[in-house]
Amino acid sequence: MEYLPKPPAKVEVKLQLHPNDHHRALAIAKAANLAERDFFALAIHLGAAQILRGADTPQ
Repeated sequence: MEYLPKPPAKVEVKLQLHPNDHHRALAIAKAANLAERDFFALAIHLGAAQILRGADTPQ
């Protein structure tokens, strides 16, 4: 039997940002030519990856 990888899990996230942080994020997304949704998805992904890398490091 051939192994078939599971599709990625879908997670819904609600962010509450300070208005200044939101405006700053929008400006960065625009400068990077990313949609707001894509920018925040990337930011969450990179933050989670950094946390997971830290968890794998022996203390």
